Amino acid sequence: MNSPDKKYASKNFLSTFAISAIVALFLIGGTCYIVDPFFQFRVNTRSRYILNPRFVNGGLAKNYEYNTAIIGSSMIQSFDISTLRNSYEGMKPVKLSSGGMNLAEMILLYSLATEKGAKNIIMNVDMPFFNQSGVVSRYPDHLYTNGFFNKLKYLYSYEAQVQYIPANLGLELYFKIKDGDLPDIYKMKTDIDRIGADAKTYNAEFVKNYYLAGNSVLYQHPDSMEERMDKSLNSFIANLEIDRHKDVNYTFMFPSYSALYWFHTRKHNYYNEFLGFVAKFTRMVEKYDNARVISFLDLDEITDLNYYGDVTHFGPALSDTIMKNMFNPGYEINSSNVDAMAHRVDSLVDSFIEKNRDWLPE
Repeated sequence: MNSPDKKYASKNFLSTFAISAIVALFLIGGTCYIVDPFFQFRVNTRSRYILNPRFVNGGLAKNYEYNTAIIGSSMIQSFDISTLRNSYEGMKPVKLSSGGMNLAEMILLYSLATEKGAKNIIMNVDMPFFNQSGVVSRYPDHLYTNGFFNKLKYLYSYEAQVQYIPANLGLELYFKIKDGDLPDIYKMKTDIDRIGADAKTYNAEFVKNYYLAGNSVLYQHPDSMEERMDKSLNSFIANLEIDRHKDVNYTFMFPSYSALYWFHTRKHNYYNEFLGFVAKFTRMVEKYDNARVISFLDLDEITDLNYYGDVTHFGPALSDTIMKNMFNPGYEINSSNVDAMAHRVDSLVDSFIEKNRDWLPE
């Protein structure tokens, strides 16, 4: 039979353990709340955090101060949106971008931006992602949806507690020791204006060899492609509910794929489907008074692979050109000029092929 002293000691141990566990949990969760690596409570612009778009896009969309949201796949990841801020007075932009962003993820970020009150929505139209069906968001739900339990899940998540808080605190200390004198790669990975940017090699010879080695092209299913893209387009535009947001100005941007990529689409028999999609998209959107379509598909620069890191992704030089002309009427397309734009793409691609016949695959 246990003595009263042993019972008291056992009870005291359990009480001490419970209190210690509660204090430890409070400290762990409190640390995450203060550091807030994924911006779920506030956006800390004074500290340098490692910015993984998949984890921080939700917090940026909900808590950053902006009036313009630019949303899209890795085609816009080389954008330094300070160029937009400096080019257009009164613009407060945020870049909500991630590699391989599908249409469901675009709609999710768009819904957060409109809920936040963004007055300008710029959406990158990356055509390969319209040739998909049944896509769903792959973002962590608790970082994109409000609610007490989602916040609690964030505070004690493995990604926040193990992967990012120690790294962010260490990087912050490193920045202070170095007094900001760090290689650009570190600054780029912690800069909200350049979130998601990669330190790619922008060189024609590199792009040529990379392509010839069979790299860098997202495979497209050609069977029933036009039907699938039409269905995705109709669903995408319907989900935007543009008519419900008459106080929002929409810009839909077709990016500058390289002429080598257009050569690839010809070789694999979906060149006409892509250019036809541009015309369909344009004619569908132009009926809205608060929406416009701009195209950088036919820039002269698409024939110079020195602007590219692979067959589709262009670098900072071309990104700056695009951002400085984002609201330039000279790049707008509509029913009256979309066919002429397509013919110009034809001419540029023909010229590129003729010039590079010595190495292009048969």
